[in-house]
Amino acid sequence: MTARDAILSAIRAAAVPAAPPAHLPPTPTAPIDDLCDAFLRVLTEVGGQGVVRTDGQPMDSLIAELLGPDRQHAIVVRGRFAVAENAAVYVDAADLSARNDIVRAEHLVVIVPFSAIVPTMHEAMRLMPAHSACGWFLSGPSKTADIEQSLVFGAQGSRTHRVVFDRGT
Repeated sequence: MTARDAILSAIRAAAVPAAPPAHLPPTPTAPIDDLCDAFLRVLTEVGGQGVVRTDGQPMDSLIAELLGPDRQHAIVVRGRFAVAENAAVYVDAADLSARNDIVRAEHLVVIVPFSAIVPTMHEAMRLMPAHSACGWFLSGPSKTADIEQSLVFGAQGSRTHRVVFDRGT
């Protein structure tokens, strides 16, 4: 028996009881327009950009306007829901053609239904797909700083991050 097998056998034999379900506090209520305003404000603070698509506005032209010349190095993905308190959008791997698209893109556009904005991460956890293989909460472009405090965008992900709230979905 290898050391690995011995360790795994000991873990299985321990019969540790399952953890109790997490207690989530009640969800605060706020009008969806207020949640959207809060989301867009925080998104700007973390280096992203957000807009709300108006009725009748073609999505393609809105995205082209947002990206400008960066369009050829961009991907557009679907976000399942957005979190107002931290400007995070949940993107599930099942909605991507390839998982690495999310970190490969230089410019990222995430389209989220306008009605899918929640106030807090506690509420977002209630919306997490139970059987998702992989997903991400994305908030703003990728940022990192070195010891000299030189901020770099796009080191581990997109250099730009744009969120489009779609009132039509």
